[in-house]
Amino acid sequence: MADVIACPDCAAVQRLPGLRRGGVVQCRRCGSTLERSNGRSLDAALACAIATFLLLFPANLLPLMSVSLLGSDRASRLAAGVALMWQQGFMLMAIVVAAQAVVLPFFRFGLLASVLAALRLGRAGPWVGIGFRWSERLDLWAMPDVFLIGLFVGYGRVRHSLPVQIEAGGWCVIGAAFLTMVTRASLDRRTIWRLIEPPEMVAPSGLACTSCDLVTDQHEPGSRCPRCRARLWPRKPFSIMRTAALVATGYLLYPVANIYPMSIAVQLGSPKPHTIFDGVQELIGANLWPLAAIIFMTSIGIPMLKLIGLTWLCISVRRKSRWALRTKTRVYRVIHEIGRWSNVDIYTIVVFLPLMQVGQLVSIHTATGAAAFLAVVVASMVAARWFDPRLMWDAAGEPR
Repeated sequence: MADVIACPDCAAVQRLPGLRRGGVVQCRRCGSTLERSNGRSLDAALACAIATFLLLFPANLLPLMSVSLLGSDRASRLAAGVALMWQQGFMLMAIVVAAQAVVLPFFRFGLLASVLAALRLGRAGPWVGIGFRWSERLDLWAMPDVFLIGLFVGYGRVRHSLPVQIEAGGWCVIGAAFLTMVTRASLDRRTIWRLIEPPEMVAPSGLACTSCDLVTDQHEPGSRCPRCRARLWPRKPFSIMRTAALVATGYLLYPVANIYPMSIAVQLGSPKPHTIFDGVQELIGANLWPLAAIIFMTSIGIPMLKLIGLTWLCISVRRKSRWALRTKTRVYRVIHEIGRWSNVDIYTIVVFLPLMQVGQLVSIHTATGAAAFLAVVVASMVAARWFDPRLMWDAAGEPR
């Protein structure tokens, strides 16, 4: 069955036929991938979502890693790292990390599994569209896969100075992260929305939903999408103003995040600051070049490239530039997708923080740079979320 949608990147209205397995449909205007059926399966996505949800329980409750020092065994749990951040005075940072690494993954995969199970069993109700919309929105913020990289980097940093062992919780994190990526790869988003029909078929002449891409017969801004119940707006309200404010915040905090220490190690009463560059050098010194490259890109390169990219896109809208619209649309999609991976350094701190608290001998404390860095990451992610790429095509006066 065909459905009429508006491309979320350029607003071009087009009718999509149901694809046979292995097909790909791209937007005729901007080249965005609107539907991809190869490798997608409702049953596979359902199985992976349920398995990920179940694995999240031991991943959060069991020890991730353990070390033995002077006859004392210490274990690292995710909640323990968050609790230490709170105790050290970084309450807001602890709340954000707990939401991203603990709470939101449960909501994301619990909702997704419920929606897919309801569709698979033929028991979909009015709540299914709302549930799938929220599970898709939470995909950006629920980060078991990003936490896995933080676990590996934390393991590398601790192993450089102490014997460390991955425990049962760590293996569950690895499994949950792997299944998170498989779930995303096997989820046929367009087919799911096609299965979630609106209460009544609507004429494709009104506002387009940016959550499920349905073109509705609604013309009143602020009305609800009949399929997923999202608010409908011609364009995201105050998009450029909000994006510019968040990007400016990121520029102001970026130097603080890179100059000030992310953590401070106190050894026998002597403090030793640790910046992002120090972390990269430590990994290189331990011959962990791939992890050093990942940290450099996610913590130094990607945040700055995101800020520069969003600045370029905002200026493009203001200047009504028609140059390289497809390229700028691709840049926006990349910025939107890679922003979450900059959290690796923060999760590294969460992993090794509980391991390195050995009384008066050695202790690790979260520092100002970590809070500033997390603020840069969150600001750039929200900025990418608020930016409306359709404005570039509107400003350029490109016909639909």
